[in-house]
Amino acid sequence: MLRLLTPTQAAEFLAVTPKHLLELTNEGAVRWVNIGLEGKRPTRRYRQDDLAEFIAKRSQKACRYTESTANQNTPMISSFSVVDFPVPRARATSARRNAS
Repeated sequence: MLRLLTPTQAAEFLAVTPKHLLELTNEGAVRWVNIGLEGKRPTRRYRQDDLAEFIAKRSQKACRYTESTANQNTPMISSFSVVDFPVPRARATSARRNAS
């Protein structure tokens, strides 16, 4: 038999706050059943199957930013060399002295 969950129970099932569940419901992301009277404020209930479907749709394998980069073959196009800063300064200083 199908059991309907109250908003509090459904929020606990999804591990979210009831306010967040209401936002998801209003956006149409989570399906709900109206058990209230017509013309009055709706009384929302949630089916466990619909909540499980919501979880399945939102599940992800891995974050695209943390996937392994070990298989990327990016060639190194830059090179580096060690620069000894006192040597160019000494050359510039001696060149000024010789010019005077």
